[in-house]
Amino acid sequence: MKKTNLSVLNNYKGFKYKSKAKILKIFNGIINEPSIINKLNKVFIDAEKFSFDIVFTSDDEIKAINRDYRNIDKATDVITFSLFADDKNSFAIDNEINLGEIIISIDTAKRQAIKSYDVEIDTLITHGILHLLGFDHQTDEDYNFIVGVQNKIIEDLYNA
Repeated sequence: MKKTNLSVLNNYKGFKYKSKAKILKIFNGIINEPSIINKLNKVFIDAEKFSFDIVFTSDDEIKAINRDYRNIDKATDVITFSLFADDKNSFAIDNEINLGEIIISIDTAKRQAIKSYDVEIDTLITHGILHLLGFDHQTDEDYNFIVGVQNKIIEDLYNA
């Protein structure tokens, strides 16, 4: 298991994510998934430590972020700012990689929850981590890959 530093910031009144340990279990499940391992770059595989941030916020705040950084003037469920995967010259400092930041709208998560609110939040965390690792869904094939990994991680998490 890789050492992971995680910062969780709650900008949404009345919400508190229950378990950093669960987020770390999601992260380790993803990076140990065989279909993921062979797609990660060598710098990532050799690193001993990782860090990333998760921010829980409102539709109003994520809409402003989406507008300012993506020129899309509407709320969304999750936005990621990848510091490592989006830079071809990425490197580790002291064998630690800062992956970036995941921003999740609690309002949108509540509206789109199908199974349960907790499952939806964990699905968005999983989706965000996949983006931080460089996985995207610009094609149907990429989308199906991401959703497949995401569903497996959530299934393992809730059926363990």
